Amino acid sequence: MAQGNEMHPRNPYRDKPPDFKALAIEYPEFRKFCQYVSNGKVTLDFRKDAAVRCLTQTLLKKDFSLNVNLPAGHLVPRVPQKLNYCLLIDDILQANSITSNVVGIDIGTGTSCIHALIGARHFGWKFVATDGDENSVQVAHENVARNEMGDSICVVHVNPAVKTVLMDVINSMPDSEFSFCMCNPPFFEKSDKEERFCEEPSLSNETYSNSFDFDMRSAPHSETIASSAELYVEGGEVAFVNRIIDDSVCLRDRIKFYTTMIGRKSSLKPLLHRLERFGENVKFLVHPLNQGKTKRWMLAWTFAKEMTLNTALKFQNSSISFQCPKPGLVKLMQEISRLGGRWSQEQPSVLVAEFKSVTWTNQRARRKANALLSENSAKRARWNTSSVACEAMMGNGDGKDSYTNAGNFVYSESFKTSDPAAVDTSSQAYFPLPSGVTPRPIVRLRIQVESDDKCDKLSFELISGAKQHLHQIVQYLKNLLCR
Repeated sequence: MAQGNEMHPRNPYRDKPPDFKALAIEYPEFRKFCQYVSNGKVTLDFRKDAAVRCLTQTLLKKDFSLNVNLPAGHLVPRVPQKLNYCLLIDDILQANSITSNVVGIDIGTGTSCIHALIGARHFGWKFVATDGDENSVQVAHENVARNEMGDSICVVHVNPAVKTVLMDVINSMPDSEFSFCMCNPPFFEKSDKEERFCEEPSLSNETYSNSFDFDMRSAPHSETIASSAELYVEGGEVAFVNRIIDDSVCLRDRIKFYTTMIGRKSSLKPLLHRLERFGENVKFLVHPLNQGKTKRWMLAWTFAKEMTLNTALKFQNSSISFQCPKPGLVKLMQEISRLGGRWSQEQPSVLVAEFKSVTWTNQRARRKANALLSENSAKRARWNTSSVACEAMMGNGDGKDSYTNAGNFVYSESFKTSDPAAVDTSSQAYFPLPSGVTPRPIVRLRIQVESDDKCDKLSFELISGAKQHLHQIVQYLKNLLCR
């Protein structure tokens, strides 16, 4: 699927990307960075930071009536991507009927203050925009004042040395209610920054560029110039987002839901594992944010039990569905319980199911193993006591990852060796976890049920775990419920 088609359906840039020719005719400053090509089209050199900066300023002016100063030496935001982020947050707000008095926190607003400016101008939200860099706060404040949006946006300087990200801001406004927070954290660690970027002394000693000799890898499609604070943070984005999660554990529903942008797909796994540890106390989702050749992700989570994070867009993009005879919901709950899974109702027509072991495969082998164990013990094969060399591969779990729940090994095979007195044996077994220890679910699903007069439609969305497990469960339930 083309990334443009994965943009939000309400994003105007999805079906109508910027027309450089029209922009060049209307805006003389933008025209300076454009050139004609042989087919008569107008192109822009994205490898020039000044050209990218001018494009962003032009789009903000034309499509949002925003006059924004983007100083050289700082990151240039991409308007379609930032609008995508805001639209996904708006989806969650609408799904929870939060349509008035919306107040957000923009963590690390930067010089552009673009999240807050677009959110206030396009959606009518109010913002507290924070940043730890005094120069960025000053420029952001000037951008807010230039667009006469001081009543909607408050720019606040925070201490960058403090490990908490949200606590100080929330505690300084005890009477305020916040709908959400958003963030575009620095993606890199210091070692990554030194590998991917070089100093740009023409601007300042703390400014870096990705434009240098690319003998080892291909040149970037677009030049990036940024300050050191915008590029890297100790521990990278995983450590920074974990600090937001730490604050969210203390703040809980003081903020209705938390969001952040993720720049590296590899960062998602450790962050999702961290959120999974909270079990049923937290709901979370991941959604792609695509713009041009760049792909990012939005991670959102909430501790508020009444909040829902499943939007129509999320189900449309990632769910697997099938139809079954009524009453599909009742049969579904019974079968989840029979498989050893747990389910809870997020909404009257939405279930969240989790499984701590794979119980939906090898059904025939499980039946044979149960039959074997139900036989008279006198008929069972016995091993003679002997001294042997043994190599065993053993896992741990809750006792339900073998073919039966009895705890016996279900596979054992012996092999002759060169020594007549020795036998090699291979066994499969398990050890139950200590009492009181609960294994983490290997897969969590969100299931939405839509009913009509004749049948029920079940839509399955993967919250966490392997896609392979999602497809296996859906196929198993489809075979069972549709026959």
